[in-house]
Amino acid sequence: MVPNSTLLTHLDYTLWATSKLLDAATRLTPDQLSLDLKVSHTSVLSTLQHIYYADRTWLARLTGQQIPFADPDPGPSLDDLKEAWPPVIAGLRTYVESAIDLETNLTATRLNGATFTCARWKVLLHVVNHATLHRGQIMAMLRQLDQVPPATDLFYFYLQQDV
Repeated sequence: MVPNSTLLTHLDYTLWATSKLLDAATRLTPDQLSLDLKVSHTSVLSTLQHIYYADRTWLARLTGQQIPFADPDPGPSLDDLKEAWPPVIAGLRTYVESAIDLETNLTATRLNGATFTCARWKVLLHVVNHATLHRGQIMAMLRQLDQVPPATDLFYFYLQQDV
C-alpha cells in the first residue's frame, strides 16, 4: 500500500501533465489532430480520447457505477476534453481523499467481459501509469508533426511543486 498522500500527488501530476498536453494539442490543426500517425490509438485526438475514457471508466468503477467505455463517434473534441477531463481527475482525487480503506479490492468487469479483482490503491496507480504511457506516445506524435512537446516528466512536476 502507498500512502494516500502519494496517490494524491500522482493524481495532481496526472492533471498537470494532461493539461500541458491538451494545451500543446491546441496548436495543431484539425487535420493534424486526427491524422493517423500509426501510433497507439492512431491520432493525437484519438489517443487523448482513449486516456480520458479510461480515466472516466476507472472513476466509475471505483465509485460503483457502470458506464460505457467510449462515446459514440466522433467522440469529444479537444475543447470538450479540456472541459470534461479535469473534473474526472478531480473526482479520482476526491475518491482518494474520502476513501476509508484503499487496500480493499475492487471487483469489476473488463472490456472483454472478464471479471478481475485488484486492490483499489493499485487501480489508482494504474490510472496514473496508463495516462503516462499514452502521454509519452502523444509526445512522439507531436514531434512527428514538427511540434515541440511540453515537458511532462514527473520530475519536472516535482521541481515545480518544490518551488
